[in-house]
Amino acid sequence: MRAEDTLQFMADFYPSIFPTRKHCLNHLFCTIGNGYRWVKGELVEKDDKKYNRYRLVKPVRKAEFEDERDWWARYRFELEMHEETGRRINPDYYFEWSRLSREYSYIYHYPKNITPDWKSLLEECRQMLKEDGVEI
Repeated sequence: MRAEDTLQFMADFYPSIFPTRKHCLNHLFCTIGNGYRWVKGELVEKDDKKYNRYRLVKPVRKAEFEDERDWWARYRFELEMHEETGRRINPDYYFEWSRLSREYSYIYHYPKNITPDWKSLLEECRQMLKEDGVEI
């Protein structure tokens, strides 16, 4: 499946787990044992009924996360509250990059025949990690 279509699938079917683009990229490229594998240069889910049953009628140019803007606003509010009170009010608004493994994370391990759209997504993830101060 095309890279952006995969993100859209994740956003549409699992919005509480993947409320933002960053959550998806973290899961796909940083999380060990994420249930995906490389096949013909694309990351595909190993065994998921929904993923195999549904396809987008029309491919998307860029995945849309309906509540992403609101999620980040709430995330910033939660950070402020945490700084003021020392505790988190709502754990649903928390983001932390997965611990990268040079041995297993797909951010380091991808096939030579990776398709251009997946390579672009991988590079986007690398850039986000760098911007957030994560050493790659």
